[in-house]
Amino acid sequence: MTATLSQKRIPMSREEFLQLPEGPPYYDYIQGEAIEVNRPTGEHQEIVVWLASKLWEYTRQNGLGKVWSDINVDLPTGDLVGPDIVYLSAENLHLYSRGYIQGAPDLVGEVLSPSNAGYDRVEKLDAYRRAGVPWVWLIDSETLVVEEYQWTPEGYLLVSTTPPTRPFEPKRFPGLKLEIGATFGAGQGSSLRSE
Repeated sequence: MTATLSQKRIPMSREEFLQLPEGPPYYDYIQGEAIEVNRPTGEHQEIVVWLASKLWEYTRQNGLGKVWSDINVDLPTGDLVGPDIVYLSAENLHLYSRGYIQGAPDLVGEVLSPSNAGYDRVEKLDAYRRAGVPWVWLIDSETLVVEEYQWTPEGYLLVSTTPPTRPFEPKRFPGLKLEIGATFGAGQGSSLRSE
């Protein structure tokens, strides 16, 4: 992962944040700051679309809930974020209303690019921890390594790190195998580059 660029930050109240016009620029709201988020590249979006579609298909076929990509989430802590991928279990579909999710999703996935890796890995992961999001996936868009985290009262526990040479088999979804490396050419001399 290459150097992370710093995010533009504007201290403001939640009420002020809610009055901002829809982007661009786009912002998350975490602990009293509007934090500008970068628009994703095509390579980043390819991973998001592919992964969300595979998860959507699996959850739909098994009656497990719903999946969205790039949807607004109003966390119970008051933070407002836009994860790359969001899953709500069938039991928690009541959290979806009026085009966004209000509460802690069952799972979020973030595709890490050089310009957002530090922010996603530190601040957004901490926002998800404080909100009690049970599962988080971090997918490195350059190396295609997938990290799967499970929430505990002490913080997130890294339950698996999957290299691109193996299928990602999420603990949250037994039987699901995601061939990220094979799909995006890992190990075949054509690494995926983002931003």
